[in-house]
Amino acid sequence: MKQRAINLAIAKRRAEIAAKKEEISKRASLVLSLPDVKDAHDKYISWAFKNARGGFADEEKLAKQDYIDALKKHGYTEDDLHYVPSCPICGDTLSVGGKVCACMRAAYIAALKDVCEIEARAPFTFDDADFAAIKDDAQRENLKKFFDYFKLYASKLPAVKAKTTVLFGGVGTGKTCLESAVSRAVIERGKSVKFVSAYEFNTAMLAAHTSPLSERSGMIKDYLTADLLVIDDLGTEPILKNVTEPYLLLVLEERQNRGLCTLVTCNLSPARILERYGERIYSRLANKQSSRIFELGGRDLRLN
Repeated sequence: MKQRAINLAIAKRRAEIAAKKEEISKRASLVLSLPDVKDAHDKYISWAFKNARGGFADEEKLAKQDYIDALKKHGYTEDDLHYVPSCPICGDTLSVGGKVCACMRAAYIAALKDVCEIEARAPFTFDDADFAAIKDDAQRENLKKFFDYFKLYASKLPAVKAKTTVLFGGVGTGKTCLESAVSRAVIERGKSVKFVSAYEFNTAMLAAHTSPLSERSGMIKDYLTADLLVIDDLGTEPILKNVTEPYLLLVLEERQNRGLCTLVTCNLSPARILERYGERIYSRLANKQSSRIFELGGRDLRLN
């Protein structure tokens, strides 16, 4: 995902630079085709060449002023006919001292958001949290603590102890808002996020399972390699034989082995997770060595 974002960002920046240069070139050709501007420009260039050998400084200065006046007559300046880099730091080379320029990083983050489809899937940010709107004091304070924890989690990922994190809780208790905020904060750091509902995950695994063996790895690659995989509403998807449990187990195990982070939300209780998915998957979600479980209690905040 990150490589696709890098390629997209580079292509976009180069296209922007090329388009701007083309615009300037067309404008220069148009302006310099105006008879009075062309005449003044030719005289200025002629005196500039003569003065390069010395002795015609005054003539060059006067010719240049005539050229500037001719441009001004038509509403232009010299700068309008010359390409000025959009980035003053790297001069549109995209790097400075062998390092990626800030302009290129900004383009990469924007491209990463597109590749990860984060604007549509995870619109909520940490800054959007309005704790004052939560009427219940205990629920408000608990949710504040969760947000503080996950802000730190997002800032350190993947260097966190619990590679697999599960958020349990009823409908409207803030689970999706939390995972959305985490996802956006992670992407702002240049990390990749695969954000899907449990139903979408299940559907993607079914598509991979029923495809030729040679195509499967490519179809599930993002689920195995994204810096953060978010699976929303685990337990709402149908159980598909030879698909749901085996592929969920595969993804959870592979990501833990790679040291990558997975964030899961679920409306089911731990006991129901064990009953629905079996001990092997439950152990991956509840393993104290590599996982952490949080329960967001309280009432449905959307009914406040």
